Amino acid sequence: MGIRGAALRLPLRRPLERADLCRDLGDTLRGGRSGRTGRGGRLPRGPRRRADRVGVRPAHPTGRGCSVSTEALAGVRVLDLADESAALASRILADLGADVVKVEPPGGGATRRVGPFLDDRPGPERGFFHLYHDAGKRSLVLDRSTREGAATFQRLLERADVLVETASSAALRDPALEPGALRGVNPRLIHATVLPFASQGEWRDWRANDLVAGAASGLVWLCGEAGAPPLQGSARPAYTMASLAVATGVMVGLSDRERSPGRAGVHFEVSLQEAACMATLQTATPTFWSWFGRIPGRPGLSNALRCKDGGFVGLLVRPGRFELFLDWLEEAGVETTLGPGDAHLAEVGAPRRNNPVAAATLELAARYGRDAFSDRAAQAEIVCLPILDFPSMAEHPHFLANEQFLEVEHSPLGRRLGFPRSPVDAMARGIELRRAPLPGEHGKAVLAELEQAGPLPPHGSLAPAEPHGALSGVRVVDFCWVLAGPIGTRLLASHGADVIRIESSRHPDGMRSQPGPDGRPNPDLGGLFHTANAGKRSLAVDLSTERGRDVVRQLISKADVVTNNFRPGALERMGFGYDALREIRPDIILLNLPGTHKKGPWAVRPTMGNVVMAASGFNPLMGFPGGRPRGVGVAYPDFTSPYLLATSVMAALRERAQTGQGQELDLSQLSATISLLGAEWMQYHATGVQPPPASNRDPDHAPHGVFATRGDDEWIAIAVRSDEEWQRLAEAMGLPELARDPRFASHGARKRHEDSLDGILTRWTRTEDRWELAERLQGAGVPAAPVEHLRDTLERDPQLRDHYESVRSAGAEGTVIPVDRECLRFAAPHSPVRRAPLQGEHNEAILRDLLGLSDEAYTELVLAEVLV
Repeated sequence: MGIRGAALRLPLRRPLERADLCRDLGDTLRGGRSGRTGRGGRLPRGPRRRADRVGVRPAHPTGRGCSVSTEALAGVRVLDLADESAALASRILADLGADVVKVEPPGGGATRRVGPFLDDRPGPERGFFHLYHDAGKRSLVLDRSTREGAATFQRLLERADVLVETASSAALRDPALEPGALRGVNPRLIHATVLPFASQGEWRDWRANDLVAGAASGLVWLCGEAGAPPLQGSARPAYTMASLAVATGVMVGLSDRERSPGRAGVHFEVSLQEAACMATLQTATPTFWSWFGRIPGRPGLSNALRCKDGGFVGLLVRPGRFELFLDWLEEAGVETTLGPGDAHLAEVGAPRRNNPVAAATLELAARYGRDAFSDRAAQAEIVCLPILDFPSMAEHPHFLANEQFLEVEHSPLGRRLGFPRSPVDAMARGIELRRAPLPGEHGKAVLAELEQAGPLPPHGSLAPAEPHGALSGVRVVDFCWVLAGPIGTRLLASHGADVIRIESSRHPDGMRSQPGPDGRPNPDLGGLFHTANAGKRSLAVDLSTERGRDVVRQLISKADVVTNNFRPGALERMGFGYDALREIRPDIILLNLPGTHKKGPWAVRPTMGNVVMAASGFNPLMGFPGGRPRGVGVAYPDFTSPYLLATSVMAALRERAQTGQGQELDLSQLSATISLLGAEWMQYHATGVQPPPASNRDPDHAPHGVFATRGDDEWIAIAVRSDEEWQRLAEAMGLPELARDPRFASHGARKRHEDSLDGILTRWTRTEDRWELAERLQGAGVPAAPVEHLRDTLERDPQLRDHYESVRSAGAEGTVIPVDRECLRFAAPHSPVRRAPLQGEHNEAILRDLLGLSDEAYTELVLAEVLV
């Protein structure tokens, strides 16, 4: 295929003889690095940098016949009907080797109309969103409204494995894509639907874009400055979270369908609201309200400390490093009343207002330059990274060391386009990056394949789908702790995997120190711990002893997957590096989830999600001009990385089923987070200009923002894309003449007069109740939603009534704990969420029943205090 000629394959994680041969041959043919980046083979005006100085690796194909990219989804055909709300999902599937066919109407699909555009020239092949999110797909233009087009689409459906589709509301879904009808066409189809709001709730017919869905999820409320309007997150986080969930859901569906012959496919649904809601779980843990009556507010977990050179850093002082923090304050001459007994003020859930820790960090940062501050924090093992914009990232040694940024040739545009590494770059065999297709570029090829295909075999009688048991028989030994890793392995447990936590009371997971209803730390009652570890088993074992390590080796011999989110080298020092694991089980799959990367200046720095976000480029893209680059108000990577972990593990399991080989997956949270800014990075690469903070505005909408309503700190999100929606809004305001006002009569005019437009809306919304106004606007066909906080999502929002499930803790008191229900809604019987395990709760069952230890051997380990 022509598009593959512009391919770029990333380096392998582990040496493979054939891959090494191909790489060496490719290097010989290429003669080393050459060329410049940017327009016409050169960088645009502004700071001119050679490609090898900005971490950009020029595009090239691997030598002919030397394919080294992952083939985890080889043979899987995906039909992509999605708009921008799920485009990333099918891009991820394409990166994993699926044949993704973007079925577009005449004129092109919705993703092609998303701005901004290359050279500020709108066109169906020029939007940065399309160029990034549709990369690696094929394009077929098909008018499904005609008899011939509908018949062709049905033939495509008959042979497809996966369908990804979206709708602007449940009421506006295409009746031809009704799940029951599609089961009649292809009962083995994995069918994913993305909607703004779940189809079973009172708001099922409401419309929403990313901003409106984020407002209804509780995420927008947590972003921004106290006293200022809440903010939409960078790079459309509701769309991103939904897409990541869809990719995971497709892998679950495929795993279920393929685990035994003759099993049916399944339909599942993801709502933008529920997908974005997951990202709030740490900053706004449900028990904050249900147990303590507290509503977390802005700025949430975001952190931006100004340094003396004008730069900013993200910092998290943890209780375990509090005395080192106090020593640093003394060294820098910062006067404070803080003492060792104040470590609780550094807890993640501690109030921010009037907190002396926050005041001390502000003064401390003001005494250092940005990089010097970050380096000094690293010496004290305090979590800190600089807040970087794209120009800084392009030159930073850490990203240069990891070849974070790449180029892909787009010959029809005559350009090399800048890409970050793939979201699923963890795959050991690498990811092949390919450019996005022109409209209909592959139509003839796709239709020819259809004509040449043989007759379909009969499906016969199929067993019903059981997605919640899709991973039955898969055992995961889970060293992960805190959030990102445990949530990822919880996703595996939710679908049938036997996930066994490896933990110890001598080095407890920090999430076990969360308070219970009485406000005191309780290792078994933390609401966030239950959300991250629901449905798992626990083995408490002291890994500092050889006997403890031997127990875990025996367990690994019966496992399929090992996961960890330690810093590079930690697992090896325990004796469980990949080479050691392969000696125990040759086809083992090891997933590493480090905060940054396995190499580079930051490789061994301690990290947490909100600080990883600071260094990823997210922060400078949101906010208001002149404000601090706070970024998203949650530890965003802690909620995006879990989906990528689950997707990558299931892809590796599928690849193992094909090849018989395991692999080591290196899923850098920092790299994965940067990949979610691909369209924004591509824009910077093409222009040389850092995109400004969005200020709640969007190039394709006007008005588009968060507007004050009646009450204290109460807001509504409104998003208008079309002239028709604008006319409806003007009529709802009782000012129909605004729709004819030359300043606002077209989208271009509204964008030119956006300040005036926002002022008019604010004067109107200030007197309205946010809930009533959202109901009226949605009734008029205008996307809008109240900006919800934690209490709203738990008690008032009718759409989220079953989003949280209650689990009862072990013990006589049986404390009820609200736990997040994952946003994947399968059309199959729902398995209730199971509580998280007590520490070491399953020691006896694991060692006696699974490993076959005798009573005597088990008792000896207990008496030797190995199982603690």
